[in-house]
Amino acid sequence: MKPRTLLAVFGVALALTGFTLVAAPGLASSITLDEAVLVVVGLLGVLQGVRVAIGRSRTDYEQVETPDPEASQDLPTPGDEFDEMLLTAGSDRREIETRETVRTRLERAAIATIVRTEGCTRAEAERQLESGEWTDDPFARAFFTGSVEGASLFDRFDFQRDNRTQYHRWAVHAASEITRQSEAAEA
Repeated sequence: MKPRTLLAVFGVALALTGFTLVAAPGLASSITLDEAVLVVVGLLGVLQGVRVAIGRSRTDYEQVETPDPEASQDLPTPGDEFDEMLLTAGSDRREIETRETVRTRLERAAIATIVRTEGCTRAEAERQLESGEWTDDPFARAFFTGSVEGASLFDRFDFQRDNRTQYHRWAVHAASEITRQSEAAEA
């Protein structure tokens, strides 16, 4: 409601109240000043409520749309960087440096695993790694010793079916064996 309309309604209500009190003087004498003020305040409250209700009924309904949830991010899996290095380890100069990095990382992991699982010193773990005593997997052993010993003819043939380089296959076996021994020690 507009303020003018509200004032007009209020004025009409006061005029009707005045005429009622003049027409019935007994009614006026029964109402005290406190009650009169209370009635006026009550009427103002009712008028305000009516005004708000009318205003709300004329307001268009708006529905809020929730924003789209965030898109999920592809996070790297632990070990992806190492796998990528292993795949790029080839024979040119830069790839040879990558091979050395892979070898160093695997050697550190193997020594740490041997020390933890066998309860030996670092020097003893290095000796076991160099001699091949640390594992029964001939191809994991070959990664550090340089030669395959103890593999059957069938294992060597099956191993050759993979189209990866010998270095890559041996490195994968070494990493798998280090992981297996580490997990077995935790169990």
